[in-house]
Amino acid sequence: MSEHELRVSKIRDGTVIDHVEGGQALNVLAILGIDGSEGFGVS
Repeated sequence: MSEHELRVSKIRDGTVIDHVEGGQALNVLAILGIDGSEGFGVS
């Protein structure tokens, strides 16, 4: 197996939430009060 390097640029303005269990993403958004009406991207 070969090694690969991944370069990720920093986020200028935003938040990263990591390690969310499968099927829980919509619950996380609800807890944070994010319903999509603000026009911000969620990925």
